[in-house]
Amino acid sequence: MPRNVATLRWLARLITPGAWLLVATWGLQQVEPARLAVAPYARFFCFGAVAAAGLISWYYSQGRVVFSALVLGLAVWGLTLPASADISKLAAAFLLPLNIALFAFLSERGTVTPSGLMKLALISIESIGVVMLGELRGGRLAALLRWGQDAAGPNSIPLAPQLSFAAAALMLLGLVLFRRTRVEMGLLWALVAAFVGLRHTGKAEEPLFYFGAAGLILFYEALEHGYEVAHRDELTGLPGRRTLKELMSHLGGRYAVAMCDVDHFKAFNDTYGHDAGDQVLKFVASMISRVRGGARAFRYGGEEFTVVFPGRSAMEAQPFVESLRQVIAASGFRLRGPRGPKKETEHATEPGPAKSVTITISIGVAENSSKLSTPEMVLEAADGALYRAKESGRNCVRLAESIPA
Repeated sequence: MPRNVATLRWLARLITPGAWLLVATWGLQQVEPARLAVAPYARFFCFGAVAAAGLISWYYSQGRVVFSALVLGLAVWGLTLPASADISKLAAAFLLPLNIALFAFLSERGTVTPSGLMKLALISIESIGVVMLGELRGGRLAALLRWGQDAAGPNSIPLAPQLSFAAAALMLLGLVLFRRTRVEMGLLWALVAAFVGLRHTGKAEEPLFYFGAAGLILFYEALEHGYEVAHRDELTGLPGRRTLKELMSHLGGRYAVAMCDVDHFKAFNDTYGHDAGDQVLKFVASMISRVRGGARAFRYGGEEFTVVFPGRSAMEAQPFVESLRQVIAASGFRLRGPRGPKKETEHATEPGPAKSVTITISIGVAENSSKLSTPEMVLEAADGALYRAKESGRNCVRLAESIPA
């Protein structure tokens, strides 16, 4: 089922690369010769990975990851403080997950912005407080942060930081399930890596490798997010024309291309408004993304979508796009919200009862051949078939003229 496939893909994204980096870091610590060989580079690796995560996320305007990398680096610095400043270490361990959860929850507002400066001020105040706590040798706050440590051993994590990590992890997990974006996934795995690192604070350089793994996770997720922003259509979530061209330039062997166009879309926009038009595009995109037959769906531009069938001929792809056409026509699209203006000078009417309208699409299909040897030629042939579908009354599928009946 397409929905099951989408779920599996999402789960694969969830565990990649966070779980693999954690397993690799753990495995490295179990092999004594390997651990001793890389031990001298632990500090460089840790701070380098965290700094790289901060820089790449700043480049892609991911302020939440920038500040998460910053507090991660400050937490590592706290771990390197003298043993006499153990209360500062515990305070840093307590604040780290809360900060990461806070940054994940807040909406993206950039880095060098009023919101970003407020986050920076918060981190600065916390850092000063952590340093000042290092001067304390007792007091209620120190006792609270240390509570539960003595019973489990001097290098264990006390109850307060454990509760802090647990609350932050639950919040991040909820955000991952709700938003399903790479940023929250990366922050969740970075939090897990940091927690594992804190559990090994009594083992020389071992915590640095886990914090370095957290930095690498953030670095990878920032790169992936930047790639998605550059290659995915913001409205529909489908890959855009740039990704389509990259895919088709690497296709080998036989393949078919279907060009899909929403019928009477301009008239729909004029009647119901651009917000309703956006709803239609999202609806059609969600249907096209579920096409079977090994299809890859893209938003070509405007109300046009492209579906690529690697390894299939146009005749083999036709049943899949015909099924898509029938499903969309039979679904019935329910308008949400107020009816939009017909002209820019008119005002939207008051919301009324939800109205169901019929949405249809026209589809043209072509395949590569000796005559259509380049992706551009195949796309042009599919576009020509789409034009014939519209001339035939719309809401139908037509094959390119070069394909024998």
